[in-house]
Amino acid sequence: MGGFTFRRSYGSRSPVCSSVRPAPLAESDVRLASPVGLAQDRRGNVWIADAGHNRLLVVDDTLERLLGQVGAAGDEPGSFDLPLRLAHHPTASAIYVADTGNGRVQRLDYEYDGDVPQITGVDVFAAAGEFHPNGVVAHEYWDGVRVIAADEFYREGDDLRGRLVVFDGDGTELRSIRAVGEENPTPLYWPQGLDVDDEGRLYVANTGYGVLHDGPTGPPKLASIVRCDRTGEPAPFEGCADAVLDDLPMPRDVAVVGSGRDAQIFVPDAATGRVHVYTSVGIPDGVVPESDDDLRAHAGLEDGVGLPRDDGSVATGGEHAGVGPGDADPAEQRRFDGPVGIRPFDGVSVPDSDADDPTLAVLVSEALSQRIGGYALDTHRETGHRFGTVGGVRDDPGQFSVPTGSTLVGADGGPLAGSALVADGANGRLQRFSLDSCGPSDGSAPGDSDADSLTPVALPPTRFPFGLAFWPSVGGGGRLFVTDYTAHYREADESGQIHVYAVDDGSGGESGASVDLSLVHSFGSWGLGEGEVKLPRGVAIDPVGDQRARVYAADSGNGRIGVWEYDWVCDEATPIGDRGCFGHFEGGFWNPSDVAVGRRGLYVADENNHRVQRYDGDEWHAVGAPGYASGHEFLLPISVDTHDGSLFVLDLVTRAVDVFAEDGDADGGLRPVDSLRAFGGDPTSGSLWLPYLLSVGDVSDAAGVDVVVPDSTLHVAQHYTWSDGA
Repeated sequence: MGGFTFRRSYGSRSPVCSSVRPAPLAESDVRLASPVGLAQDRRGNVWIADAGHNRLLVVDDTLERLLGQVGAAGDEPGSFDLPLRLAHHPTASAIYVADTGNGRVQRLDYEYDGDVPQITGVDVFAAAGEFHPNGVVAHEYWDGVRVIAADEFYREGDDLRGRLVVFDGDGTELRSIRAVGEENPTPLYWPQGLDVDDEGRLYVANTGYGVLHDGPTGPPKLASIVRCDRTGEPAPFEGCADAVLDDLPMPRDVAVVGSGRDAQIFVPDAATGRVHVYTSVGIPDGVVPESDDDLRAHAGLEDGVGLPRDDGSVATGGEHAGVGPGDADPAEQRRFDGPVGIRPFDGVSVPDSDADDPTLAVLVSEALSQRIGGYALDTHRETGHRFGTVGGVRDDPGQFSVPTGSTLVGADGGPLAGSALVADGANGRLQRFSLDSCGPSDGSAPGDSDADSLTPVALPPTRFPFGLAFWPSVGGGGRLFVTDYTAHYREADESGQIHVYAVDDGSGGESGASVDLSLVHSFGSWGLGEGEVKLPRGVAIDPVGDQRARVYAADSGNGRIGVWEYDWVCDEATPIGDRGCFGHFEGGFWNPSDVAVGRRGLYVADENNHRVQRYDGDEWHAVGAPGYASGHEFLLPISVDTHDGSLFVLDLVTRAVDVFAEDGDADGGLRPVDSLRAFGGDPTSGSLWLPYLLSVGDVSDAAGVDVVVPDSTLHVAQHYTWSDGA
């Protein structure tokens, strides 16, 4: 009998919180895992959706004390599976939670016991059909309270539009909205963040519009903010005579700050690390930090995790996203670290703010630094300063922070033999773990991994490691290729974005005891020319003899595949011509994300075209169409790898690992064999929420093929094995 078996989760450590509350945050060692949703209650205390840990945290309005923890992983009322967004009831003491993995919205009634919040009641709202809310707001209209949820992954057959679901105050489903307007409608694709103004108009982050809306020349590439009433009718902005705000690369949320004509609309763009600001009538009113047209143009092709900064530093939760407390020069504002959520920070006094030059306080969820920050944003100076944060750096032993790529090293890997390597992106390092001991395969619970199972490996020249590929040598050791997914916008910066490390036994001398990595070459500088790349992601090696190999890199920013010949003796890379270009035709790519070499050619995950392409040496062959079904349907296929005549494809939206046989007689040359669907937020059970680059190989002592999948939201590396039951 074949199929997938979950073996173990690496990097899943239980969160640490002080058992006595209230407690100073500095003493509570609070580490967040992909915090997204935010809400303030009547006391001004801040509720945080700590999605990767399946809990809510409550902190005071100074962001200095931890007041309570609510919920844990599970499906019973009051427990969560990926709690992503929050909203407060307009009049009652109640919080609404978009419990995404469990397919429901939960209303949590609470009261305070002194300073500590206590849950007093739980109600569950659910819509008919598949329901996975990733946004929620509540508003009191003339005829009662309405709760509106953004159902991100809803679809009906081949119709891939999501929806807004409108509930009454008792949880009865009243209406489903799949497009705004009837004449020239704006379809809703993957709607996420929501907000509502004091007139009851809804603001929707239409996040998937740019990759799913099929226009006359293909999808528009950029997403937008849409405004409508609670029935789905457009609510045009007076300043632009349209219900849609400017196109943005990756708007993940929206917030209305203030009321009436003085209100402003804040939109965090996760791709560029900036917050865009509009007046109440829809006129652009600044961007924090200052606008950069070149950055925006390139980041329009990104996937939304956010780009590391271009100041040479790594996103580690330090004083990078804003000027620190006491710093009088807000002009030093850096980009936010992958902003995915934003809400007003009510009750916070901001000095030097007036109607003509407003400085407004907001709370921002930052995906790369794993923190919640309080910021004062000066919309006219286009700067801001940070005056408080929640969440420490995830760099302890046994922890990942935004794991991205991976590679498996077999018996010929010298000191790395039997290991998996995972790029620990936001920490700027690798994590290594052995697959020799795979955990139980008898159906018992795998359990959490311990801190000793991960060994950090420093990569000083690499700022944000993403794609990995290992080339073993005949006599042991080898070369490790690492792509550096960092924006290089300075023209004077000619450093390469693909780094090559020599792998040798460490100072211990005993093979496998320790490993030394030394940089021997860098290539692929920033640019459009031959041999240049922009934001490379996956990388693959195809040896040609013992001393030379072809190197393929997914050049996501240029929409093509970079190709080099690497000489082991000289440690030099020579470009030998790029493959493909931007487009929707065969051989055209839209944000290619990964590459793999198989028996029948080179395979490419053509992510935003929702397909896989194969290059046979002469021609490109595209396989796949947008859809949620298994087989040849994909939605953002983000990674590919091959092993022994099988192609493994990781699909980002469906959280699926699909297995195909390389079969020239099959449709598109790929015959579907098996599929693993692992949607969820429990990092210890093999769940996937935002997976990146998988790797496949025969490394461990378990039966079958090893499959390792890093998940950048759950901050783990999942290990499965797969066996062909044929």
